Amino acid sequence: MLLPVAAAPHAETQARVVTSSEEDNLWQASFSPDDRWVSFNAVNKINMAGTSTIYVVPASGGNWIRITEGKHWDDVPRWSPDGKTIYFVSNRTGFLNVWGIHFNSKTGKPVGDPFRVTVFGGPVQLHPIGISMISVGANRLLVNLVESSGNIWVLENVDR
Repeated sequence: MLLPVAAAPHAETQARVVTSSEEDNLWQASFSPDDRWVSFNAVNKINMAGTSTIYVVPASGGNWIRITEGKHWDDVPRWSPDGKTIYFVSNRTGFLNVWGIHFNSKTGKPVGDPFRVTVFGGPVQLHPIGISMISVGANRLLVNLVESSGNIWVLENVDR
């Protein structure tokens, strides 16, 4: 749903649906820097098999344009400041990493294949919980990381 901020506090009376789906839950909507496009990810409501797909739609509404192929968990789409790249989090290597794909804002279509930005796969990993996993700035990427380690603990006197 699109709410015009400049109309606040009456924005809710001017809301309009940009896109919707009967089959998919739609998440992580974000405007492109030129306000022409909205990126989001879609998760099928029935077949929630650990995959999600990133799409864009014109901000004025219209048909979805697939950005990722829907074979992996692709989530949290974020625009580069110039609008020429969409960054996202994906588990396509078995670990969560940041990936990017170039975007043509005139056609609304991806350009080329996704490319890997980060190489996490050991004890230091992207934090898998929360919507602010990545943030994109001018020539910078902010990521939330967690570090895990293995431990074995003994709890004494548990049968009191």
